[in-house]
Amino acid sequence: MATGTGIVLELRLEAEGLSGWIACPPGLHPAPGQYLAASGSDPGDPLPSVLFTSGASNAYAPPVAAGQAALRLAPPLPPAWYAGMPLALRGPLGNGFHMPASARRVALACPAGPPYRLLPLAAQALSQRAAVVVYASAAPAGLPEAVEVLPLDLLTEAPAWADFIALDVCPADLPGLRTQLGLKPHQRPPCQVQALIVTPMPCIGMAECGICAVHTREGWKLACSNGPVFDFNDLEGT
Repeated sequence: MATGTGIVLELRLEAEGLSGWIACPPGLHPAPGQYLAASGSDPGDPLPSVLFTSGASNAYAPPVAAGQAALRLAPPLPPAWYAGMPLALRGPLGNGFHMPASARRVALACPAGPPYRLLPLAAQALSQRAAVVVYASAAPAGLPEAVEVLPLDLLTEAPAWADFIALDVCPADLPGLRTQLGLKPHQRPPCQVQALIVTPMPCIGMAECGICAVHTREGWKLACSNGPVFDFNDLEGT
């Protein structure tokens, strides 16, 4: 884990809360599904914020100082953040997605809303010449033209088409995932499926507080360190 200082560059208000850009030093850039921990200057917020990157395209990025890069962050960001605010950063943290380099048909889905946290995978998939489909009730703006958007209720067709599926879900979504994927009870998907479990991670793996515990077939695992990305077949309740 590396540490460094970042700066809030821009903030935008989305339906899901604030999104934005930060300047980030090299060595802290998370892979898809990994996260950063950020502490700001607000004394009333002693716990670090968990940051996931967003964006499937680098068509726009605000200017940054030499030696840093602009990272686009998924909502919701803390409402007290402001442009120019310094951030103490730690990361990259957690276990991210492991999309095979051989994947040629990639499906992305977030049942709860726009799949912001999955969009870096779209960029990775396009770079390896894969076809990308986003299943969403509301697609985020700025998707590359090569990314196809389909209604979420067609997600049942994804396992038969895709060779890799990435999901963004909260623990409450897990019991219904099998139905949403069109799978029968105890049926394994015919392709590789990985899920980013979005849940509070207040200790970011430093204290093993257990708040982010996820029930797997091998017992309880911590999203902050063992995840937040898990293999679908390992998740209990799916």
